[in-house]
Amino acid sequence: MTLAGFSKQTVMHINQKTLPITSLMILAAAVLLPACSTVTVDKQATAKTISAQRGNIVTDNALSSDTASALLSAGLNEQACMQQFNLCLTQLSDSMLNRHYRPALAIFAELHYAKARQLSDSESCRNSLARPPLDPYYANAPLSDEDAKTQQKETDLCLTDYQARLFDAVKYSYTYLFYDSLTHDFEGAGQSSSAHTQNRIPNDNDIQTQDIYNAASNDVVTQIYQSTENTNKLMGNTTVEYLPITSTKRDNSNEAAISNRPPLKGKAIDQVKVMKVTVDDYNLGIYLPNENNYLQNAHKQTSALADLTSTYQLRLSGLNSVSKRPGLGISLVASLDDRYTTTIRQLLAASLSGRLTNEKKNTDDSEPSSRIYPTGHLLLTGLIKPDGDSVLDVLSSRKLDVHLYNPYQTESVNILNDDYPLAANFSAGYGLWLSENQLDGVGYLNLITRQPDAQLPKLFMLEPYDPDKRVLIMLHGLASSPATWVNLTNDILNDDKLRDNYQVWQIFYPTNLPILENRYQIQQLINSTYQQTDPNGQNRASQNSVIISHSMGAVIARMMLSDENLVNDLDKLDDKDMLSNSEKQKIRNALRTSFGENELKERFELQALPQVDTAVFLSAPFRGTDYADRWFTRALRRIVYLPVGLVKTVTDNLATIATQGDLAQNPLGALYLQNGASQLSDKSSFIELTKNLTMNERITYHSIIANNDADITKGLAQTQPNGAKIDLSQAVEDNSGNETASVDVSDNTETSKLPSEPLVAAVTVNDDISQALTERLSDGIVPYSSAHLDGAASETIINGGHSIQTNPQTILTLRRILHKQLQE
Repeated sequence: MTLAGFSKQTVMHINQKTLPITSLMILAAAVLLPACSTVTVDKQATAKTISAQRGNIVTDNALSSDTASALLSAGLNEQACMQQFNLCLTQLSDSMLNRHYRPALAIFAELHYAKARQLSDSESCRNSLARPPLDPYYANAPLSDEDAKTQQKETDLCLTDYQARLFDAVKYSYTYLFYDSLTHDFEGAGQSSSAHTQNRIPNDNDIQTQDIYNAASNDVVTQIYQSTENTNKLMGNTTVEYLPITSTKRDNSNEAAISNRPPLKGKAIDQVKVMKVTVDDYNLGIYLPNENNYLQNAHKQTSALADLTSTYQLRLSGLNSVSKRPGLGISLVASLDDRYTTTIRQLLAASLSGRLTNEKKNTDDSEPSSRIYPTGHLLLTGLIKPDGDSVLDVLSSRKLDVHLYNPYQTESVNILNDDYPLAANFSAGYGLWLSENQLDGVGYLNLITRQPDAQLPKLFMLEPYDPDKRVLIMLHGLASSPATWVNLTNDILNDDKLRDNYQVWQIFYPTNLPILENRYQIQQLINSTYQQTDPNGQNRASQNSVIISHSMGAVIARMMLSDENLVNDLDKLDDKDMLSNSEKQKIRNALRTSFGENELKERFELQALPQVDTAVFLSAPFRGTDYADRWFTRALRRIVYLPVGLVKTVTDNLATIATQGDLAQNPLGALYLQNGASQLSDKSSFIELTKNLTMNERITYHSIIANNDADITKGLAQTQPNGAKIDLSQAVEDNSGNETASVDVSDNTETSKLPSEPLVAAVTVNDDISQALTERLSDGIVPYSSAHLDGAASETIINGGHSIQTNPQTILTLRRILHKQLQE
């Protein structure tokens, strides 16, 4: 033991002054004791202790405590071990003297993955990603032929080693996780396995090793895709063989893609081998679900794996929660290359090109079938199964199968005759779709930009069509888009019961169109989707559908659930005697000429959607609103344009008449020459025509109405005490303005303060509301008298403004309604 910490000056000072022997001994002891002590005990936070116990190379970029301890016990330095990896593994094996082999499998799995990560970051392996030199005459000039050969040889060796370490990490972690299901073909296995089977609680080692299995599998799958695409290659010597996928002509049609019919015999949950990938001396088989949506790219023979993104590489922000299912495997998203996207730039470009060049569109979207968009982001869960039924067979195997499952269809996988839950991230595809489509901006610009052609409604499926799930149709409001439903949709994905029983269709429509025309176009679109997905109407998906709608969308939804003939009600608009009989006849003749008899009939004679039996209306201005007539909204309405194509083509004759007078201001002409925003006025002819519309008697409907005055909501709760929900979404403030989370009532001094009374978040109306309250209830835009419907199965008042579709109480109420519908 050496004396440390003393400087030369300190030693000279001690020599210059003679100290008593006792003092010297005390001084020496004081110096030597700290140097000899190797163990100290300090307190630390519980979180740090747990983090240290559970961290490993995946989570902390450092070896786990068990692996680090194993190296220390064997007298091995971690850095030296990485430098002489094979020799390190040999010496580590020799040092493990006990017969419990299962922990050793976890240790070797982590070491192999740590080595793979080190290699992937090394210069030799990174050379495979290097770009060609930009300028041959300067510092980044290309290497000489001899140097290039040497570098390529080093790169190839590094890539080969990297791949081997990655595959070994998968195999060792696989044998650890499924040890009891594998044949024990090495000495001492039987003794350790019996102890393991008695342990039903997963320990830290189990969790750490599953992390390594998932992380290594993630690297293998993503690297396979990148290698087959010849970009960002970290796997060398890769050859790919695409296997033929046989199917009928019908299965290649758009109808089959939407309907999700399996192109091969068997079930949708079956796996179809689509590729063979050879990486050095390893053979990998790639399997996809037996569904047309997942196999359509395999038909192209170059895209058996579509643009693949791992959720390990995604950070989903802007969602109230991320819907996950715990289990084995890695969550992936396959983005189809022909998916539809919409951006503000596209919208502005279309508007500008139409004004300057009068270009005609290359694609005809007048047919509803051309505006039905199956999901372009397919969820996958990847799992790698090494070949072999025994521990030694798996560890020596050079054959691995990569299985990619549809997590909606497959909830568990069978490995070695045991079932295991399959992991899933149900928010990933939805999040990618929202991020690459600027729906909010496009929805607003659709309202205020003059478009050369009418932007007709579109229908988006948020998952592959499932014939065994009910359909949930979402219809947004004025100047909005499907992005308004982000929290509701995500909460449905996060609810196992709802996710397993409902699939979401979201409608995106231009809110500047006249509401009658929007209703007609949207209903055509929905009817076409049901017809294409289920021509015979026999699937569960074609029954008991639900419409959830907000604001203007609710007005449209009610019309799609009615069987009234609006032509018979047109005379209601004549009571102001604004037009002569000849003018009225002229307008009606123009309507018939513009649309034709049949088209006019389809627009004014309503027919309830037969597939829908439940509706939920949010902040619905069924009887209009005076908000649309206030000075600032009148100014906004002046910049809300009808599409040029609608005025000049669809209603050409009406437009001709309009030039002879202010046709849009008379009751009949306003039905088709006023924009949707103007028609929400409680003085509009549209509201006059539809305010007392009745729905088909088989429809069960619910109203969710907002009220922006907390005191009125509190008064309502006092009359409906059984239906009140207290707002605990935020801490209340005391009289001094300080947030108070709790109250200490043990101190009776004058300084003790009780918090203010919490607000009422929502009230379910079970009895009639007094007229004094109904006259004051309003969300600031739509009064209660406009949103209320007699005969509703439930009516809930939410404390908040008009945009209540994002309110947690609204979403909770909607979930309750959906759960109840499943029980009926």
